Amino acid sequence: MNTTNEFFYFKILEEVGYAFMHGVNIKTPITYSMPAEGIANKDLTLPQGLINFYNQTSKLEIIWELQDTEENIQPFKDNQFIKEKYLDNNYDWGVVKELLSGYINITKFDDLFDPTFCKNQAYYSTLSNKEENQDDFFPFDICWSLTACLKKDGNQILDNVWLVNSDAEEVYDMKITIEEYINLAYQAKVFHYWQLIYLFKEKTEYYELMKRFLPQILPHVELNLEAFGIEKNNCYNKKLEFGKQ
Repeated sequence: MNTTNEFFYFKILEEVGYAFMHGVNIKTPITYSMPAEGIANKDLTLPQGLINFYNQTSKLEIIWELQDTEENIQPFKDNQFIKEKYLDNNYDWGVVKELLSGYINITKFDDLFDPTFCKNQAYYSTLSNKEENQDDFFPFDICWSLTACLKKDGNQILDNVWLVNSDAEEVYDMKITIEEYINLAYQAKVFHYWQLIYLFKEKTEYYELMKRFLPQILPHVELNLEAFGIEKNNCYNKKLEFGKQ
């Protein structure tokens, strides 16, 4: 699917917005899409995928999370997996709620190649301890401790995405184009750390959270999570029951 930015923005908001009709209340504290302003960079040759993206919007940010009411969150607190994995191990509910949220934060084009902006981001510090030249990387999507970066080769920006994990102090070549990155973000509904799930599948703890709870948070949405190693018939029952699963 070729996901345009307009479709991405409004479709995500529509999908999370109608969750309340199916038993889960979601709030979107940040929904932000700036009009396109035209892009140009006299020093760099930009890939068509990047040009196409910023020709539709100059900035995109969405946060969705569970409404923090007792009726809404109690089924999750009572869930056996969440209790055994997190709450019984002294994880605060606020941490769990963040693990069950979604976030995308596409950098404003004016900031993307701004050296001052880049140097103030966590990924830049992480890369300073690596063999890579941190000045060759640019923060396309900044989500918590993950930064999806673009990279230059000479004066050309490559149509490929690298992921910098500042918590783990690691950098990964995702081996996907900018368009593929946006499409995957949509498929994942920008679920918490979907990038790591895409790269490592069941080897990351976030895999089980996506598999078990994204279908329950959005039971009305026909999810396609195969790119994340989750077959449709392996998704957990969409009906969230107290104390189960």
